[in-house]
Amino acid sequence: MMRQTPETEQLHVCAGCDRPFVVPISVVDLVDRDRAVVELSCTNCGRTVLEVHDDVSLEALDHELDATMHSMRESLALMSYLDDLDRIEAFADALERELILPEDF
Repeated sequence: MMRQTPETEQLHVCAGCDRPFVVPISVVDLVDRDRAVVELSCTNCGRTVLEVHDDVSLEALDHELDATMHSMRESLALMSYLDDLDRIEAFADALERELILPEDF
């Protein structure tokens, strides 16, 4: 069922599970010049809807998706950095305890 939603609705938040994991599956500019039919899917609960949205709402969704991607990249970089620190500390500990010798190389 296709429905039209209010402009103030946050498209990135799922109406089913109330989580910010909604992504566009397809966008078709068939309604008129500034509105499109959009298939949105929640990657958390699997809810999929087909709705009509205006360009302003879709731009806001695009902005939210970009911000989420940026946040995920920052989190990944931090996790990689922390993982490297753990490896360095483990290596330094092994050197201190003489568990690694020159002949190991």
